[in-house]
Amino acid sequence: MTNFIEAYNPDWKTEFEKLKHLLHSEFVDYNLDIQHVGSTSIPDLCAKPILDIDIIVENKSLIGDISARLETIGYLSRGEQGIPGRFAFRQSSSLTPVTAEDKTWQAHHLYVCFSDSLALKNHLLFRDYLLQHKALVNEYAQLKMELTKEKGITKETYTKHKTEFIISVLTSVGLDEKELLEIKKANI
Repeated sequence: MTNFIEAYNPDWKTEFEKLKHLLHSEFVDYNLDIQHVGSTSIPDLCAKPILDIDIIVENKSLIGDISARLETIGYLSRGEQGIPGRFAFRQSSSLTPVTAEDKTWQAHHLYVCFSDSLALKNHLLFRDYLLQHKALVNEYAQLKMELTKEKGITKETYTKHKTEFIISVLTSVGLDEKELLEIKKANI
């Protein structure tokens, strides 16, 4: 059995709130919405202990300035990575974002998403639907646990195998076939 997922940890929400506060202070002049997404944002759901954070941008012309500011506090820009309107950033070290106190941060993936992007729509709809449907959270947790028991499973294979569940949820919230196909292609 692989061990890259853990039981839900309420500290994930606390750590997100600390990161959100720091990021808000970095971008105080932009009044950006910052959202905790992904499995670590769902109470009682097992997850890889890596926070997923979306910074939502209305004004697309700000992406260059936002990227530059993130890089000055230690993030590495990875670009859109084939997903339009979603710009990925990774920590250059566990001290990212850099602070005067040299705080060590929990591992996290940071995304700057245009407010009209399908990637953001996917993240928010999936999260919100699971928050409203406890039975689906349990079903998703069971799937994740079963996948980690598969011999030779990798993080990449694990992600691909979860895609059908994600697509089924997004279908029930009304995404159209074109959107679903685009999301599926991004996950496989």
